Amino acid sequence: MGTQSKEKRSPRSQADQKKQNRLGAWIGLGAVVVVALAVVFWQVQNRHTFVIAAGETDVIVLLRNEKEATYRIKHESRQPVDLQTLQVMLAGQILHVDVKQVTLVHGGQEVVLEPDGSLPAGTEMKLAPGDLFDVRVTMIGQTTGGNYLYGFRLGYAAGNRTRTDELVLEYEYKIFVE
Repeated sequence: MGTQSKEKRSPRSQADQKKQNRLGAWIGLGAVVVVALAVVFWQVQNRHTFVIAAGETDVIVLLRNEKEATYRIKHESRQPVDLQTLQVMLAGQILHVDVKQVTLVHGGQEVVLEPDGSLPAGTEMKLAPGDLFDVRVTMIGQTTGGNYLYGFRLGYAAGNRTRTDELVLEYEYKIFVE
């Protein structure tokens, strides 16, 4: 009979095993920190500065007549801003209404915007965190049909930076021309 040789594998030393466990723990902890930072960064970047607080969801404009609709917007950032522009965004394959005029109302101040959506020269509108302001949109019915108030594009200065935020309302706010 042949001799059987018994090969013994040397087990890893406990010190090597502890080093590997520590390395795995540090890698796991690092991964958790990276994921947490990514989530915080994403939330900060996707935080909207403005949100809709109230507004007319169904507006009926008579053909070749004017209709005024009011929407209340809340400033939700953590720092004051200086509102510089506001543009109305309409949706639909064919626009059945024209925006004739946009008026901002805040703290007793009423400002009629220029046709390009900017505040008139020399006019300021400072918004503190939590401030509400009204947007009065005067529309004229051009042809019968329906559109959506898709939202507002707001330009503002915060500190020494100028930014633009789109307040998208999707398709909740309807405009009908009859």
